[in-house]
Amino acid sequence: MKSRLAIALLLLAILLNACSNGPSAEQSSSNAAAKPNETVNLKFMYWGSNEEKKAVDGMIKSFNDSHPGIKVTGEQVPGDYNTKMNTLMASNELPDVAYLPDSLASLWGEEGKLLDFTPYLKDNASLQNRLPLSFYYSAPGKPVGNATAAEVMVIYYNKDLFKEANLELPPAEASKAWTWDQFLEAAKKLTKDKNGKNATDPGFDPQNVVQYGFSFSTDRSSWGPLLASNGADITDASGTKYTMDSPEAVQVFQSLQDLIFKYHVSPNLTQQQNLPNNNILLQTKKVAMVIDGTWSLLDMSQTKMNYGMGVLPKFKEPKTMYISGASIIFSTTKHPKEAMEFYQFHNNPEQVDLYKIGLWMPVETQYYTEQDKIDSWTKNDAHPPEFKTAAIDYTLNNTVVSPSASLKNYPAINAKLAPALDLIFTNKKPAKEVLSDLKQEIEPLLSGKYPDK
Repeated sequence: MKSRLAIALLLLAILLNACSNGPSAEQSSSNAAAKPNETVNLKFMYWGSNEEKKAVDGMIKSFNDSHPGIKVTGEQVPGDYNTKMNTLMASNELPDVAYLPDSLASLWGEEGKLLDFTPYLKDNASLQNRLPLSFYYSAPGKPVGNATAAEVMVIYYNKDLFKEANLELPPAEASKAWTWDQFLEAAKKLTKDKNGKNATDPGFDPQNVVQYGFSFSTDRSSWGPLLASNGADITDASGTKYTMDSPEAVQVFQSLQDLIFKYHVSPNLTQQQNLPNNNILLQTKKVAMVIDGTWSLLDMSQTKMNYGMGVLPKFKEPKTMYISGASIIFSTTKHPKEAMEFYQFHNNPEQVDLYKIGLWMPVETQYYTEQDKIDSWTKNDAHPPEFKTAAIDYTLNNTVVSPSASLKNYPAINAKLAPALDLIFTNKKPAKEVLSDLKQEIEPLLSGKYPDK
């Protein structure tokens, strides 16, 4: 009897033990299922070419592999990026981290829609050590993002055409920048008609030009640095008074108009619209020199052309313009700490090969000042020897920020500015008349400048 009772008690104990183990097993299963839920998911939105997408995909994979607690999903946005972002903003479906056009980054930063970087700066050298012009601010002293990459405007040229014309190559050092007259003289000698005469020769036929000396776009990237070089700007320092009717500004735009219609060394606006990309223009010897951004080094380096880089011609002071999109973290992110980890990773030259292939320049200052860091992204076939002075030193010492990033309400201002400037670039009116008439259209739109530090 005692034996049966002992067996019964033993079975009961086993049953109770089994029952008591049930919840633990379930909990264990629950814990296993919870692990994926513990992973922080981030969304990164960006634009760019297929080459950039390839590099970004590799960067994201590298980040995800090295950060097991965070999973980033990238989305490349084709077409109208601004419309896409405004739609996502309206529907409250913003990504965590994204590229933004500079004007939108400045506007949304001021409106509090971007994450304030201030709490992250103190203990983070990679955020502190960035080019001053790369920062966007919501208010003085409150950064909300940086340029994705540093990009400035330079001259690219076909060396063979300079050799054929027996001309010295454009200067690659800002201190030796051509004056406007020196530049114009070179452009004339590099412009050829169908009979082989250049623009300085008697009998030169401007109606049958087969090779232009210089080509430029009609947006801020071309005229912006030249205005700065001549001490001119769209507005005064406060951003509330129109100053583009100054003699210095008129001189710049009249000089550009003269390149096309007086000296015939640049294609006109209609011709430009039908021309291929600058690397093709130079390679096919349609043009000898172009003004373009440092990002075009990727395209130039992939040609078999004998090309070079130089600094822009100057009026008074050698100047170039910092033109770049922004990278930001939206204030709506639920994971600011993890988003900041990815943010610092996404444009780290040690993680992204877009620097080595010539598309991007770093935003961290050490990549401009420390030789081993400079070598890490420029010691390769994509970067010509003159890159150090024509791009790196030029960026550090001779750069002004684009009005699209600094001037409030720039999209509305540019909507008036661009069609008016086309009157200059199509020779409908002289520069002085156009810039004078613009005052009544631009000044009511002026509302100041964004903080720059």
